[in-house]
Amino acid sequence: METLFLPLVNGLTWAMMVFLVASGLSLVFGVLKILNFAHGGFFMLGVYLTYTFIRNHALSPLKFFLIVFLCGIILAIIGAILERLIIRRFYQLDEAYMLIATYALLLVIEGSVEGIWGLQFLALPSPKGLGGGTEIFNTIIPSYSLVIIAAGVAVAVLLNLLINRSPAGKIIRAAAGDPDMTSALGINVPIIYTMIFAFGIFLAAIGGGIGAPNQAITPTMASSFIIQAFGVVVVGGLGNIGGAFLAAIILGLVDSFGTIYLPQIPGIAFYAAMALILLVKPHGLFESSISTK
Repeated sequence: METLFLPLVNGLTWAMMVFLVASGLSLVFGVLKILNFAHGGFFMLGVYLTYTFIRNHALSPLKFFLIVFLCGIILAIIGAILERLIIRRFYQLDEAYMLIATYALLLVIEGSVEGIWGLQFLALPSPKGLGGGTEIFNTIIPSYSLVIIAAGVAVAVLLNLLINRSPAGKIIRAAAGDPDMTSALGINVPIIYTMIFAFGIFLAAIGGGIGAPNQAITPTMASSFIIQAFGVVVVGGLGNIGGAFLAAIILGLVDSFGTIYLPQIPGIAFYAAMALILLVKPHGLFESSISTK
């Protein structure tokens, strides 16, 4: 039991960290129909901004998560400005232009992070009381891993309620499914697009802030994380947040156990599982859930 439970928790921790990034990526694609490479850059900015506010101070959990939330708000505002100034200019163009533009934005963010914070590895302490371990099934589990898992589940539940059970969700699905008709009904679709883009950035930023104490902070983390997040979004089904949640769990567990049983080639299990699933389900596990019903 001990040999299985720790990699299970490690896999779920990784899965929820990636899902926190992939959820915003999937939401933005479901509504705006764009694959935003810059999303990984805002995840990284969430990490570095949280580090800047906290640095080597072990804060109480309440103060820590308030700072993470504040960093998310700051970056969401920046994301809204970028959407209005840059991103919306590419909506009517070929998708390749959007990919190039968002990738260029990612490179600008990476260069800015290197210029401001440097190339050295940084580390952020866990909030007070969450830096130790919790014994479960005779296995010592890092307490903060349980926090990350809980955060991922909470975001999945809240997003499902927002999209499928709220008046705002009906407007979002209408704007995603038929923007022209939605606009004809008097709803400002460009504002909806800006808000969704900013909210996606907010999710990426708080994902970075929450995950910061659980990983090394480096200027290259954006590229590696966005690749994993894209893998989760594609396997789950483009635009399906529930699918991204399930895909993150599957790929996270496969990667965790694969690292144990195939230590000489770490990470190969993730891409092998991704390829196998897409061979069976080329369009991902589910259809987009952000559409008119």
